[in-house]
Amino acid sequence: MAKSKSDIYGGRDPLDVPAYTLRETAHCLQLPVATVRAWAVGRSYPVASGERTAQPLIRIADGATPAFSFRNVVELHVLGAIRRRHKVQMSAVRRAIAFLQRQLNVPCPLADQQMTTDGKDLFIERYGRLVNISRGGQLEMKSVVETYLSRIERDPAGLPIRLFPFTRPRIEEAPRLVALDPRLQFGRPCIAGTGIPTSIIGERYRAGDSIGDLAKDYGQETLAIEEALRYEFATTAA
Repeated sequence: MAKSKSDIYGGRDPLDVPAYTLRETAHCLQLPVATVRAWAVGRSYPVASGERTAQPLIRIADGATPAFSFRNVVELHVLGAIRRRHKVQMSAVRRAIAFLQRQLNVPCPLADQQMTTDGKDLFIERYGRLVNISRGGQLEMKSVVETYLSRIERDPAGLPIRLFPFTRPRIEEAPRLVALDPRLQFGRPCIAGTGIPTSIIGERYRAGDSIGDLAKDYGQETLAIEEALRYEFATTAA
C-alpha cells in the first residue's frame, strides 16, 4: 500500500515539522543570523545588576537544536518587514503579538490568514504606539508589511502553503520565481512551480555550467535560473 504524503512526516502537519536550520532560515529571509537567533531563541543582555534574558518572540518547532518549521519561517518573514523600516524592539513586538493573540484568538497570529486583513492594522497600530512611531511612519510600515504578506500563498482554508522569499535587495523588484513549499522537496527552496532545488542550480553553476546550459537542461527561462542563483549566492551576516 502506498504511503500517504503525511506519513513521511510521521503523521505531523508539514507546516510544523522542524525542517530548517538557523542559518538556512536566516539565509532565506536575508536577515542576520544573530537577529533570527534573538527573535526565535532569545538573547542575553547586560544590565546594571548583571545580565537579563530577552525571551523569544515566537515558539519554534525545535528549540533545542534549534530548528524551524515552515510556519516559523512565515512568522519570521513577517517580522522581517518591521525590521526593514524600524529597529525592532523585542519587548514592543512581544506585547503587540500578545495583543493580536487575544484579539484574533489564534496562537500564531503572524502566520494566520487574519494577519493579511485586520491583523496587520491591529499589529502596526499597537506596535507603533508602543515605540512612538508617527502615523506617517505607521503608514510606511503598513506598505512594507503588505508587500511581505503578498509573498505568502495560502490554501482555501487560509493556511500558508508557499513562501516566495525575496531574491533582490529592492524587494519591489524581486519576482516570485523561488518558492518554499513544505510539501515539496521537504521544504527546500525550489524554482517556483517545479521540484528543482535552487541548491542544485547553485552547485552546477559553481562547477562551471553556464546559465544558458542550466536553463536548457531544466527547461526553464533564463530569468528563473538567474533568480535561483541570486537566492543561493545571497550572503547572510553572522
